[in-house]
Amino acid sequence: MCLLPIAFAFVAVFGTAVHLQYAAAIHQAPQKTSTNTNVVNVIVAGATGDLAAKYLWVALFRLALKGQSTYRRTYRFYAGASDTLERGSAWIETFFDKVFAERVCGDIGNEASTAQIKCLEFLEKGFKPNVEYAPLRTENHYRDLGRRLTESNDKTEEGRLVYLAIPPQFFLQSCEMIHRHLRPLQKEMGSVDPFLRVVVEKPFGRDLQTAHELAMRLREMYKSDELYVMDHYAGKPVVHALRNYFHINAAALHPIWNSQHIRDIHIEMTETSTLENRVHYFDSAGIIRDIMVNHLQLLLNVAVTPSFESSIFSTSIPPREFARELHERQLHFIKSLKHPRKQTQGSFFVAQYDEYEVHYEEELDKRLAQSNHFTPTAAMVELTSSLDAWENTTFRLAAAKATAKRLLAIIVTFKDSFFSNIEAQSCTFTVIIQRELNTDSHHSHRIEWSCDIEKLQPRFKLPGGWKYLHPDNNRILVPVEATAGQVEHGIEAAEWELGDEPSAYDILLREVASGSMENFADLDEVEAAWELWTPLVNAAESIETSDTQTNKPHETDSPHTSKRKHASYPAGTSPWKQLYHSRSQLVSPSPRDEL
Repeated sequence: MCLLPIAFAFVAVFGTAVHLQYAAAIHQAPQKTSTNTNVVNVIVAGATGDLAAKYLWVALFRLALKGQSTYRRTYRFYAGASDTLERGSAWIETFFDKVFAERVCGDIGNEASTAQIKCLEFLEKGFKPNVEYAPLRTENHYRDLGRRLTESNDKTEEGRLVYLAIPPQFFLQSCEMIHRHLRPLQKEMGSVDPFLRVVVEKPFGRDLQTAHELAMRLREMYKSDELYVMDHYAGKPVVHALRNYFHINAAALHPIWNSQHIRDIHIEMTETSTLENRVHYFDSAGIIRDIMVNHLQLLLNVAVTPSFESSIFSTSIPPREFARELHERQLHFIKSLKHPRKQTQGSFFVAQYDEYEVHYEEELDKRLAQSNHFTPTAAMVELTSSLDAWENTTFRLAAAKATAKRLLAIIVTFKDSFFSNIEAQSCTFTVIIQRELNTDSHHSHRIEWSCDIEKLQPRFKLPGGWKYLHPDNNRILVPVEATAGQVEHGIEAAEWELGDEPSAYDILLREVASGSMENFADLDEVEAAWELWTPLVNAAESIETSDTQTNKPHETDSPHTSKRKHASYPAGTSPWKQLYHSRSQLVSPSPRDEL
């Protein structure tokens, strides 16, 4: 029987006890087929790289398992890379091994749960046979893959999903090859044509000019619903929950989400890791390009969402229309952002940690003083908006490497008059997206009001999968965790929810598969962001090498001039210490007259 080789191979990996359960399940389970199911062909360019190995293949396995279990949809995968067919096929054999099985189905232990048996069965019978290697180094390779897809098309193809897990400098070339050779054939008149969805992950360009040139070329090849510009921060579980929280509570939040009530919005990302062994990539990017233009700008867009007209969050609006409305308002907001008229200490600040010079010289084998640009490893920028709703609010974005703590947070600080004179202190709305690794999830993932929000709304609606930390108090929201009893009885998760913790890619790939575009940037937003940030990137990089040897900050009237504020800081410390040494806290400094 054809199932026996699978079962015997499995015992060698997982042991006799688990094998007996697994083999029994295989023999008892009906044979799965693709009859009367839709087929989605998934092409992963860069399939053997770090991103794919760490996140994409786990997320794609879960997508396929849930697709078959829930939607009668079969996914076929083509792992594309620059290796030969022989080497790529060998990679498939070694990558989808016991370690991968545990990553997607969980640690088996002495006894596999029912969900684990279903998961393992699908891995062997429904997933691995549907993964093929495809060399994707030349145009002929793309052409050959296109022919393979056409020949295997049995008129059940629902569409094609292409994920570019490749360096940004190859985006355009790959997109051209996809457009020429990987488009699905149109069906007969009256039938729905198969979709094409191409995922391009940020960074998108290096500045306004390169982003504009890339966007113009892609617009010539793809319709707006065929291109998904992904920022994985949009899929972080807390960010996803925050969007949901804002959407379902839009009517209550909209009246207070403006400069009449909000003093400032602060978004901060700090990491403890240095750039040792990563200088080659980072030195050409810097903290502003690497973090602020993409990730922090996205978080700022999310943070101001309640200021948009609450009517667009109506459940009666079709998803495509809602995504279009949301993107229009985000674009309007981005275009309204501006740098303060006069730069002051703190409104534009850049720094580099002391040990960066050593890491630079060890990795690149040349002196940092020979570099033709300054590379900030920390930066803080203050922005204002020309919109009436935000005319008196400061938006402060800060990011740094090699600091004393790991943190990603959004802090919305309300004015002291928010609840008239009842509250003695300012009210803040804090969203903790991540903290130190291995921190309890109730501390590393939370949404928290510091004030008695029940005076505004007796009971806010909860985003899916979240709860109040204290049932009698709706100030703090945390993710729901499985109880010990649920885990013990194996009922805490479906078969596609086992193994590794869900990543941003689990969420975002599900949305690509469903055609949802809400959490993906459109090209107009990308260009608008670069128009705002390019002068700041240029200003930071224009610091003269001799200036980088001093800790003295410089002031300037404009981010376009050559004289820059900068500082240095020892790795493992706060780069903001010298900037805010006279302040009691960073997140709510006093408003400035010039703003």
